[in-house]
Amino acid sequence: MTEPTPGPSDAGQQTAQQTPPVQSPVEQAGARLHPLTPFVKGWGYFVVAAIAMVNNESLRSNLTLAGLGLIAVLVGGILLGALSWWFTKWQLTDDAIRVDSGFLFRRTRIIRFDRIQAIDVAQPFVARLFGMAELRMDVAGGGKSDGKLSYFNYDEAVKLRTILLVRAKGEQAVEHAAQQPAPEPILVVATTRLLGATLLSSTVLASAGALIWLIAAATVLEFHIGLFAAVPLLLGVVQPIWKQVVGNHGFTLSETDHGLRTKRGLFDVQRQTVPPGRVQGLLITEPIIWRLIGWARVELDIAGVAGNPSEGEDDREGAQLLPVGDRGEVAFVLARILQGLDLSRIEMHRAPERAKRLRPIGWRYLSYGHDEQVLVTTRGWVSRRTSIVLHHKTQSVRLEQGPLQRRLGLANVHVDTPLGPTDAIALHRDQFEAAQLLEAQSVRAREARRTAASPAAVHTQPNPPSPEGSSSSAASPADDSSAT
Repeated sequence: MTEPTPGPSDAGQQTAQQTPPVQSPVEQAGARLHPLTPFVKGWGYFVVAAIAMVNNESLRSNLTLAGLGLIAVLVGGILLGALSWWFTKWQLTDDAIRVDSGFLFRRTRIIRFDRIQAIDVAQPFVARLFGMAELRMDVAGGGKSDGKLSYFNYDEAVKLRTILLVRAKGEQAVEHAAQQPAPEPILVVATTRLLGATLLSSTVLASAGALIWLIAAATVLEFHIGLFAAVPLLLGVVQPIWKQVVGNHGFTLSETDHGLRTKRGLFDVQRQTVPPGRVQGLLITEPIIWRLIGWARVELDIAGVAGNPSEGEDDREGAQLLPVGDRGEVAFVLARILQGLDLSRIEMHRAPERAKRLRPIGWRYLSYGHDEQVLVTTRGWVSRRTSIVLHHKTQSVRLEQGPLQRRLGLANVHVDTPLGPTDAIALHRDQFEAAQLLEAQSVRAREARRTAASPAAVHTQPNPPSPEGSSSSAASPADDSSAT
């Protein structure tokens, strides 16, 4: 059993005796979050309800009914938010932070200190207006939302972050980090480049082209039914601009003692530290127009950053290492995140020419290669995808062969990694070459895990295997204590 959590009167004294430089906030069983948390979390629903009522013609003609409806929505939202806030409590134990939430369905999260990889204090736009902040903890083996705790007063959030870091990494490590000067930026992405790259993306160009055609058809041909299709097309233009330009505004990459650190966002300022030991894989994306300019995007698979599908997140979404950059900047950040990595020195093996029967155009861009550190695969001609998998992060290797591939003597080799954007597949290889690659990658994965140094085991979930084809268990995570 753990010892009782200290109360408000002796929390500061006990913490001062154990770790003098750190002053602890109130630690008690069932400490609640900031009272304005329900408003900060739920103000958007009230705005949506207000807009919906304004667009309702019958409610516009009866302002009294509309006002009563808005008041009912506001009161109902406050009551539901207050119930959620009242039943959400957190406390620090000897080895974990515990969060209890839910008034209909109770949920308990226990985040062990030794599973916390990094902690950031974030301030979304509305929270910043009230001087509030949330803690975002990257938890090994968890999703993005598993480590979120919101909201606190900003000062309280900073103090709690310090205490969690002390308990997770030790007082000396935190004091050393506090003494370090602010990291100097090593790379800054201009907002103009973000805007240009977003406007030149295939999604925005296709949506904008279709929207222009619909407007022209509705104006000239009086094809009014096309206006209904304009809404999703308009979202196809606005949403990427908002996500990329506003979300990545002021993107800055810095280097710290704990790894690369990113800072981005116009309204919701986000900071994230990327320790090299937690990188599972990388994905370089080059849309066709970007390739002509020499631009690319780099994303990372990181333990604890995969999305949670049950909460509406994309389980293939990872961390952005570089939203857009030229080839020199891409090579620069790759060498920083993986010591010594140089894609230009890796010999790539192209798919056999008979693969053109299955991919008449794209077969030329199907290739794979490897060095002593990573396996690299490429595919796609409209949007080139280069997947990079570290050998010791390989969870399984499997071979698949469809009926048309069997007739042509071809097969696919999948290198499974934890959930994230990286999807390494050597497509349409000669079947004998595919079998050799299957065995060779299994051996490389075993040897790399044997020599790789990992401070702690991280349990992750591999990409679900296909029901077809065969697999090799030589690289399964069962015997991998470092598969992070």
